[in-house]
Amino acid sequence: MPETPPYDLAIVGLGPVGAALAALVGAAGARVLVLERGHAPHALPRAAHLDGTALATLRRAGAPVAHLGRPLDGFDLVDRRGRLLLRGRPAEPSPPGVPAGVLIHQPAVEAALRERLKALSSVTIRPGHDVERARQDERGVVVEGTSPDGAFQNRAALAVGCDGAGSRVRQSLGAGLVGDGFEQAWLVVDVRLKRPLDLPGRLIQVADPDRPTTFVPFPDPRRRWEFRLRPGEDAETIRQPQAVRALLAPHVDPEMVTVERAAVYTFHDLVATRWRRGRLLLAGDAAHQMPPFLGQGLGAGLRDAAALAPLVAEVLGGAPPSRLGAYEAERRPHVQATVRQAVRLGRLITLPEPWATVRDRALRLGQRVPGLGRRLLDVRG
Repeated sequence: MPETPPYDLAIVGLGPVGAALAALVGAAGARVLVLERGHAPHALPRAAHLDGTALATLRRAGAPVAHLGRPLDGFDLVDRRGRLLLRGRPAEPSPPGVPAGVLIHQPAVEAALRERLKALSSVTIRPGHDVERARQDERGVVVEGTSPDGAFQNRAALAVGCDGAGSRVRQSLGAGLVGDGFEQAWLVVDVRLKRPLDLPGRLIQVADPDRPTTFVPFPDPRRRWEFRLRPGEDAETIRQPQAVRALLAPHVDPEMVTVERAAVYTFHDLVATRWRRGRLLLAGDAAHQMPPFLGQGLGAGLRDAAALAPLVAEVLGGAPPSRLGAYEAERRPHVQATVRQAVRLGRLITLPEPWATVRDRALRLGQRVPGLGRRLLDVRG
């Protein structure tokens, strides 16, 4: 008889998706091993928004965070002069007792999840462990890599790659990434206010054909601006302090903020060709990547964790591994629809002239005809 693996579930990656999955599965007493390449949580914000479903998932995981965020019920799409074109609303109702959405400081969310994991004796966390490959045999899954102590090898009944866009687990699974070719480079600028300032309290998408811009009113004292790069602009040059100050100046006095980060990101629409092979699975950015215009990137990963956790429990309880096939069957259609929606909104926001003027006129007409803008463009928050 094959030897019982020392762990029930190995999770590669301790970002919020991996941590949430570990908390959901570990709370039931399963032996969970989390392997994380880094030695400390990422100190700077990345994801900005959690919807009601994501907040409910974190609450079930034992890490309620709604009180840490700034309430958000959608976004405003405005033209280059700041005139309202469209008010996006949440596409789905929130679970009972949960706000429609909040803007969050991701490090605070990760800290809450890690505190929860510390309370679960069934969860083992090993930082500094860089997983290079995962393989399967008749006894389960083996994950291998390097750590400060040298090469390591760990065995589990099941393994999930929550190891991000460059996932090694995805490579081991033999999956690729496919999309429809959406690719835009944006400068993301995170700041801390030196004192309270009179800035908008809503998330704003500025559909300026000269420089599409997003404003994110994080909980005090943080704010974020995102600026699309123009064709030919150099990513290294635009993130330099002088260039960042020039971009911020029309929106806020640069002397009144401290820039925490200025980094260029390329937004994609990518979904893994497969999310599972046998006992090896993917979740979060390892399985899908989407542009941030709907604020659903992290939320989609937390939905993965919520869908996968009960299936893992079933298989650990004796169900055949084929039961895990229900995970991708449930999540892929939703993810693909969300990615398409985010791309549609992104293309709408970044239309060049003369199409930007056509868009603005159509959306203003939509404001005078109830529901027309939503029906014509299917844009939801």
